[in-house]
Amino acid sequence: MRRYETIFILRPDLGESQIKQSLKRVGDIVANGGGELIETDEWGMRDLAYRIRRERRGYYVRLDYVGDSAVMNEVERNLKLMDESLRHLSVMVEEEADPAKLRSEVEARQRRLAEARSAAEAPAEAAGGEQAAEAAQNPETSPEPQTQTSDGEASPAPTEAGDGADQN
Repeated sequence: MRRYETIFILRPDLGESQIKQSLKRVGDIVANGGGELIETDEWGMRDLAYRIRRERRGYYVRLDYVGDSAVMNEVERNLKLMDESLRHLSVMVEEEADPAKLRSEVEARQRRLAEARSAAEAPAEAAGGEQAAEAAQNPETSPEPQTQTSDGEASPAPTEAGDGADQN
């Protein structure tokens, strides 16, 4: 089976339910033709490079699926007939593709993205608080305060122990 990628643009005035209905319709075409839908990636509303049917914006969707050429031809035929579709483009990505392997790659990528998002959303205060607690426990690993000299270079600030500080 071949792996295909189809990107299509839907009209911007469609509601969320109409967009979901259009996506389900295209997914059903792939399934009924003997293909397998690997991933549906909704890019959302974007500006178009030029007007298409008097529209300046469009809702972009990318489908990744496995099937034979008849499945891809049927998807394109239906996208041409759909009133809500502005443009579409299909590309063969791989000559021979294994749907199970592709699905596991997509799941692994989504898992990595979710982990990265959760790490990025962790409160910055918690990270700052942990560093301060660690510095209090290990004073020799904490950075020394620095002062700036008249020539613009940073030098260690004098400490109370008398590291070059003038004590009277």
